[in-house]
Amino acid sequence: MKIRCVIIDDEPFARKLLLDYCSRVPQLSVLGDFSNGLDALSFLNHNQADLIFLDIKMPGISGIDLLKTLGNRPKVIFTTAFAEYAIDGFELDAIDYLLKPFDFPRFLKAVNKAFTSFPIEKPAISLNNSPQEDFLFVKDGRDLVKVKLNDILYIKGQKDYVMFITKNRKIMSLMNMRDLEQDLIQKAFVRIHQSYIINTQHIELVASDKVRLNNEYLPVSQTYRLTFREFLEKHK
Repeated sequence: MKIRCVIIDDEPFARKLLLDYCSRVPQLSVLGDFSNGLDALSFLNHNQADLIFLDIKMPGISGIDLLKTLGNRPKVIFTTAFAEYAIDGFELDAIDYLLKPFDFPRFLKAVNKAFTSFPIEKPAISLNNSPQEDFLFVKDGRDLVKVKLNDILYIKGQKDYVMFITKNRKIMSLMNMRDLEQDLIQKAFVRIHQSYIINTQHIELVASDKVRLNNEYLPVSQTYRLTFREFLEKHK
């Protein structure tokens, strides 16, 4: 399933940038882009959008006023150069507030917030459930990289990013550790630390406070120790 989105901004460069950013996220489908709120309002009254990238200060009708007029209100990410409108934006339950100029990582962070509010697959990965070969697609910059689950040794969280470590490569992606944990819990993966999710198929040794995978030791924190032990007992 794709998120149907609409771009509304009176600045041509801003619309072009958002179109480019949206094109890099396979789960986003742009229904249209508009240079003013009145044209967008007419479109939205006859077409169902899931998400709007909405400028606030525009001629004719502001983004705030446009949003207030919509009956079946889509999710919204405000995009503006004026920080003083942030409070008004969040009072309308905006997903996020992108202050211009913003780069692609900041855009992607806002999009990930939007995706968590929809009952669909997470935007950063697509998990194949085929019993023959489980894999996921991981977004690496502009590319989607196919990674076989069996090849993953462990996953390391680093703030808003995670790093997938295999025997042959490392892939950094803008993702959430909690979402990954939920997606992979049925695939022999388990979380052992705030910063680590491991593939239990590669465990070589288990000690009281650490595990060894591919001759590398990783810590098992007190918080996850009981859950880890229960996981091992269940999968003996």
